[in-house]
Amino acid sequence: MFKIFTTDERVPESDTNGGRVVYGKIVIDSFCETFTVSLSSWSREQYDQHWNTALERLIGGADRSALITSYIKPRTRITPDDFLVWWPLYRDGDTVYVQNHLLFFRQLSTPFLPARPWESLRDRQVTNEEGQKISEWVMTVQDIRNFLDSSNRKGSRRQATTELS
Repeated sequence: MFKIFTTDERVPESDTNGGRVVYGKIVIDSFCETFTVSLSSWSREQYDQHWNTALERLIGGADRSALITSYIKPRTRITPDDFLVWWPLYRDGDTVYVQNHLLFFRQLSTPFLPARPWESLRDRQVTNEEGQKISEWVMTVQDIRNFLDSSNRKGSRRQATTELS
């Protein structure tokens, strides 16, 4: 089973610094992770559109994609504090490996494109520089199909009215 969605619950701490942040959830079989979703650059509808596009890429046969879970448009001059949170997806046959990463924009050799974030993905690694295993979860392409085809998902799909930027 697989699901990813935003909730209506605001992150209380975000009200103090003027940011709009809500909670989101990702579910992969028995694993469930709550994450924060910044609404300062993208709306819920834009996240939903991005997730649909990213997942449909894998259904279409792409070997990698990524689910951005918190995007704040970087400043004109990128600083060490400019990053996003995402879940890279790596397809191998009918199996999809899911990891959780931070992407620091200053580490990229080419500009980050929010409409095509998978272009900034590195190859799948299963160990870090110290040789420790990187946490990853496993799901199937069919899990993704089921999520995209679910009646709940179809009923809640909203088309974003603005381009991802």
